Amino acid sequence: MHNMHSQVGILGAYVDSVTLDEAVQRAQEFVQSGQSHQITTVNVDFIRLAQENLEFRAVINKSDLAIADGMPLVWASRMLTDRLPERVTGVELVDRCCEFSSREGYKVFLLGGEDGVAAAAAEVLTGRYPGLQIVGTYSPPVGPFNEEEDQKMVNMICEARPDILFVAFGAPKQDLWISQHRDVINVPLAIGVGGVFNFLTGRVKRAPGWMQKSGFEWFYRVAQEPRRLWRRYFVEDMPIFARIGVDVIRTRMELGNGIGIPSRQSQIPQLSEVPSSISADQLN
Repeated sequence: MHNMHSQVGILGAYVDSVTLDEAVQRAQEFVQSGQSHQITTVNVDFIRLAQENLEFRAVINKSDLAIADGMPLVWASRMLTDRLPERVTGVELVDRCCEFSSREGYKVFLLGGEDGVAAAAAEVLTGRYPGLQIVGTYSPPVGPFNEEEDQKMVNMICEARPDILFVAFGAPKQDLWISQHRDVINVPLAIGVGGVFNFLTGRVKRAPGWMQKSGFEWFYRVAQEPRRLWRRYFVEDMPIFARIGVDVIRTRMELGNGIGIPSRQSQIPQLSEVPSSISADQLN
C-alpha cells in the first residue's frame, strides 16, 4: 500500500489524491524499483462492486496506487477535507506509461480484451511511440479461467518478463487476477485497464473533451453501447450515487463533531471477512 499521498475514502474504498503527472511519476518509480506493484483505476462501478465483494475492496485498499477514474468521485471528494485534485483516466495513464517506456526502454505486455484486440492495441501504441517494446499480447477466452488457461497466461508473462503489464479483463476480474498472481509473475507494475484497449483501437470512441471534463462521458458511452451498459449505469450504479451522498453527509457531520475518520488500513477486511471463493458471476 502506498502512503506518500493522502487518500479519500468513499464507502470504504480508498483513492489516492494524485494528479495525472503524479500518478505517472509513481508509475515510473514502481518500474524502476523492480519490485511488484499494482495500480487500480477506481470509478463508481468499482465502488459498487467493492460493497458486494470484500476481496475486491481489499485489493483496492492494498493497491500501491488507486487513481480516481471517474468525475463523480472527484465531485464527492470536494465535499470532504481531502479533495481529489482531478480525474486520472486509465486511458491517459496507459498512454503516458507507454510514452516513458519507449524513452527508457521498458518492456510492455498487453493481456485481455476480445480476440485480437490486444494485438491491435499493440500496433496502435508502437505506431504512436516508435521504439516501444511490446513483448507480448494475449486475449484469453471470455468467462472464468480454468487452471490450464490460468497457468498459460502466467507462463507467457514469466517468459516475456515485461516491466509493465496492462490487464483488460474488466472489474473486478482483472484486479483480483493481478493481486492473486503478482508474486508469481513478479512484474514491477501491473495495472487493470478495463476497456482501454477498445479505446486505443477505436472500437469504442471516447467522448468529446467537454463531456469528459463535465463528467458526462458515461452518457456518451451508453449511447455507443446501450445493450451492454444501460443496466450498469441506470440500474446497478444509480443507487450508489445516493449512498455516496449519504456517506459524504455522515463524514462531514463526524468531522464537525470531532470524530476521527477510519484510516485506509482499517478498512482492509481481515482474512476471516474475505470470501474464500469467488463466483463466476462476480468474475464477469
